Amino acid sequence: MTVYQVFAIIGYATIFMSISIPVLCYAGEELPTTRSSPLLSDNSSNDPLLLGGGPESWDTPQHDSNILSPSSVYGGSSQLPRNLGSLQPLLAQNSLSSSASSTSTSSSASSAPSGSTQAISMPETIVSTTSESVLPSEYEINSVYGMPTNIIDTPRSVQVITKQEIEQSAFVTQNVMSLMYMAPGLYMGTTFGEFSVPNIRGMPANKYINGMLSFLPGTGYEGGPMNMNDFDQINIVQGPTMPSLLSIRAAGGYLDIQTKRPYFDTFHGYATVWEGMYDQNVWQADVGGPINDKLAFRFSYLGDYSGNYYYNDYLHNEAFYGALSFRPYDNYEIFFNNSFYTEGYNEIGGINRPTQELISDHEYLSAFIPNVFLGPPVLVDHHKVNYNIGPELYNYGVSVLPKYYNTIHFVPLSAIGGYRANLLNPGSGGFVVSERGQIIQRINIDDGFQIINNSNFEWFTYNYQNFTPYNIYTPGSWVGQNNTSILLNFDTPIGGDKETLAEEKGDQSDQKNLPLKKKQPFRIHHTVNTGFEVDYANMIVYEGDFEQTFNPWNMGPLADAVYPSYFQYNLPGRPWFTKYLYQDVPIPGRPGQVFNPGNFSSTDSETWYLRPYWQHQIDFGEHFSIFMGASVLSLMGTAQNPVGTPSTYYDFGEALHPTGHYFSTVIPNFDFSPRWKPNEWTTVYFDFQQAYLAETGAFYGLSPLTSNFDLHLHQRLFSGGVNFSLLNGKLNILTAAFDQLFQELESFKKVLLVPVPIDVVGATMQVVYQPDRHLWLVANASYIQGTFDYGPPLTTGPSMDQPYPSNYVLLNPAKYPFDLFGYFPFGTYNYVGWPNFQTSFMATYTLDSGIGFFASFNATSPQYLAYDYQVRIPWQYTLNLGISYTSPDKHWTARVWFWNVTDQHNWMTSGSGFATSFNNYDELMVSWPFWIQGQVSYQF
Repeated sequence: MTVYQVFAIIGYATIFMSISIPVLCYAGEELPTTRSSPLLSDNSSNDPLLLGGGPESWDTPQHDSNILSPSSVYGGSSQLPRNLGSLQPLLAQNSLSSSASSTSTSSSASSAPSGSTQAISMPETIVSTTSESVLPSEYEINSVYGMPTNIIDTPRSVQVITKQEIEQSAFVTQNVMSLMYMAPGLYMGTTFGEFSVPNIRGMPANKYINGMLSFLPGTGYEGGPMNMNDFDQINIVQGPTMPSLLSIRAAGGYLDIQTKRPYFDTFHGYATVWEGMYDQNVWQADVGGPINDKLAFRFSYLGDYSGNYYYNDYLHNEAFYGALSFRPYDNYEIFFNNSFYTEGYNEIGGINRPTQELISDHEYLSAFIPNVFLGPPVLVDHHKVNYNIGPELYNYGVSVLPKYYNTIHFVPLSAIGGYRANLLNPGSGGFVVSERGQIIQRINIDDGFQIINNSNFEWFTYNYQNFTPYNIYTPGSWVGQNNTSILLNFDTPIGGDKETLAEEKGDQSDQKNLPLKKKQPFRIHHTVNTGFEVDYANMIVYEGDFEQTFNPWNMGPLADAVYPSYFQYNLPGRPWFTKYLYQDVPIPGRPGQVFNPGNFSSTDSETWYLRPYWQHQIDFGEHFSIFMGASVLSLMGTAQNPVGTPSTYYDFGEALHPTGHYFSTVIPNFDFSPRWKPNEWTTVYFDFQQAYLAETGAFYGLSPLTSNFDLHLHQRLFSGGVNFSLLNGKLNILTAAFDQLFQELESFKKVLLVPVPIDVVGATMQVVYQPDRHLWLVANASYIQGTFDYGPPLTTGPSMDQPYPSNYVLLNPAKYPFDLFGYFPFGTYNYVGWPNFQTSFMATYTLDSGIGFFASFNATSPQYLAYDYQVRIPWQYTLNLGISYTSPDKHWTARVWFWNVTDQHNWMTSGSGFATSFNNYDELMVSWPFWIQGQVSYQF
């Protein structure tokens, strides 16, 4: 099936859905609204022109053309129509976009007071939002928990990255590591500078776009840097994925990305340019508005043509985003969005041969070592095969013969180019082309019945190669997804006299005999989200990693030269760089690139994901609720070696699966969360989740070596906390304590993989304070510790490309050669490349004159590089400052940031937590020093 056929099928399916669903629609009358949860609702109505929720004492904004009144947000109706997306678990309405300078409100309609005759209706969560508020209590979101719940009341640790934080932090021009300033529990190593997604609680995060799992990237270090153009808001959720969302791999949390929405009030737009030191050049344009009272559009473009602080590194990116919203009826909407981007970049290898001397004294261990590998080669079908090594698929860090070790010595870091040194040369590079299209349809059948259909298509091609050497290539992998959910909202009253119940149902047949004193029933409120998702993934991946080594390459001066030689790389055709390993196979159509069959990533796989799910929240009166959710994922797929694999290759997949490479499993997921609100400003919650997940290859593709262990890994979460909304909503405090257990696969006898338990425990806290529109502060703190438990049947502990610091080579090169792949003894090991304690804050203060001040700060506790716990990065911190000016008419904004103002040389490992930390003795990178960035923006 070609890509064009796939597009045609999706197009026909979309037309069918667009025709069939509106048949159910009607131009109904306006429906009454209720608060999304009756827990301690405030029965007083909120003025929609106040900065609602908590800070209603803020100054009332001036009534100008930028203010989004409820009527303007929903298309100009004189009455507030029903918010069609208020219950959408996959498409949150909490970030209805406005211009960056617009001031609007976030409020919730109050619950009907006791004894009211108001009908039970679908919860109304958002009237309008403001780009000025960073308070979590201002945001009621549906996509995070599958229910329309205020952030303060959500029984899970959630942080909203608002438009205000995105703009003030220049997040669009940064990378996902900058999220560390905005949320607790986030930290990551360099992962070669790609920064696809952050690590949350030591694990790469899942990424969801409007509720659909993005298969690009499949891990935290594949797929290239994150596309920064499509979103208006990001919700960071700590802990495993909820049952309402597709989850395949274990994760410490996930990014809930909400893409830009069209404007229905009036025409809006902005253009902005960022320029900075080290050849930073980024620009963005965004326009949108109503085409008529039923149709609106949004278009956004981002260009990035930047160099980098590090030598030979760059990022060239063009991203296009378009969206349409069509509301032909009051109770029906169809939302279409499409994203296309191309990306060219080079990775950041950093500095190899890390030692304590490098960290503490800035001394590099220099030595010229010809890369001569053990074992003579044998040619089979024109491919190099080393049978002396045997079928040891994981012995890719091969010992180097101890020659020329007389050249080894320490040199100043300046001898290799200083902090800007980059192990990867200009011949390295990656390229990504991605296309994603999504159609979301929503219809309200009646007061408590809503249907949502979410269809998504994602296609991408990805190629990266460097000369360490490493290759990964997919000629064109794609995913089709469809999720249909039904949301129900109703009451089951207990007790009360029958006359009161009849009156509430609208029965007025016997008004003369109503009792003088009515007996009110005890109300149990139900919110149900149930549905079915079908996904199909076609993944073709070539990966060559068996020969990847780092420490043999010398970045220092050669013994017979007086100039730096950090351009000495593994260049094909040079005899002293010839190496032999198990089997390198040319990638068809990619001259000079090879892949390795049997490495758990190279594959040609097709996978079906069938997933029914059910979530039910029960509110027992105003103070207590219980959430229950469950899903069952049926995973069915086939996997084989990709085209180009020679017939002489010994297929371990066939040995594991003699009847064929067919896989099927059932993966359950269950979640239970009680919640208690003793008063209107406190929420106490607990969450328990039990799930089974799968371990897949690159981009979630199945591998021919997949076993039952891979597809049935256990995950369990205990979590709880107390959230506060104090000072009339102007101070929010969110706390969480957790114990999350999951399993990661480790090699056993070189071929089979067995699960290793990983236990992550810790606590996080976020404090958000915003007393008025002039000041806001977001402060975070976390203490998190993860441990691996290596025991039988394993006979070893964790593996590393080099299980000792490089200065061991200096002391005894015969015993400790560079890049000797090895294992530690089995036992219990703490996370490496991970600071147990981390704290951060971000704050702004804006004067009435339009002058604003910005500050952000991050500090991390010491962290070890490897499982021998010898080499340690000390305490580190970064302080950033900025100043801005906004013109009186709010059209022009100028900002200047002074990043890392104290010029700290902070070190970053190649992998953090358990992700890629096996090569932390291969690479170490220094963060950017002091640098300056500016921005000029015009908006209307």
